[in-house]
Amino acid sequence: MPRQMKLFEKAEPGESIQVDVKFVKIAGRWAFQYTALDDYTRFRVLRLYRRLHHGSSLAFLAELRQAFPFPIKRLRCDHGQEFSFAFVLGVEAAGIRHRYIRPRRPQQNGEVERSHRIDQEEFWGRQRFPDFEIAAAALRDWETRHNYERFSLALRVGPRPRPRRTSPSGPGRLMAGCLRSVHSKKAWVNLDETKHRCPSLSVAVRRPVRRP
Repeated sequence: MPRQMKLFEKAEPGESIQVDVKFVKIAGRWAFQYTALDDYTRFRVLRLYRRLHHGSSLAFLAELRQAFPFPIKRLRCDHGQEFSFAFVLGVEAAGIRHRYIRPRRPQQNGEVERSHRIDQEEFWGRQRFPDFEIAAAALRDWETRHNYERFSLALRVGPRPRPRRTSPSGPGRLMAGCLRSVHSKKAWVNLDETKHRCPSLSVAVRRPVRRP
């Protein structure tokens, strides 16, 4: 029997960041969407580059360090040429642990892979851009909508608040915990009739109850 892949729950924001690249065509030319996704909160950073190169990867590293509202402990990516040794050195110089996924195992970066399918269906597949600059600006707007406005319709909750960069024990950690409860992988069935309110969200969220 094939071995079942283990799934690891993360304990806090920034513990593990998945990074990947999506190829897109703009006005007949290839461009490259770099994506970073936090395993815990599903918060994403999206940037568009003209070249697939370790220089673009290092520029993206600087961008994501500024954009994430919490410290980054570990970064995970595939063995693409854009994530070569020069990139690894840059990651480690920033005080971040680096890890490659196993060759031919894209499912080990499954969350960011799935997020690219959403990007294709809801962003790239719905519009065409006349040039790179317009596409790059639109992608930043899409990042904002995804992180702060596009919530799971199945849960029927409103937009998440914009997180503030705080200490791990401060309100930012509490907010991230509330977001995690909303995005939990547990089955949302047999919901308790009693609602509880997350202090960091403006909506009431039903408490999930495990099936017996």
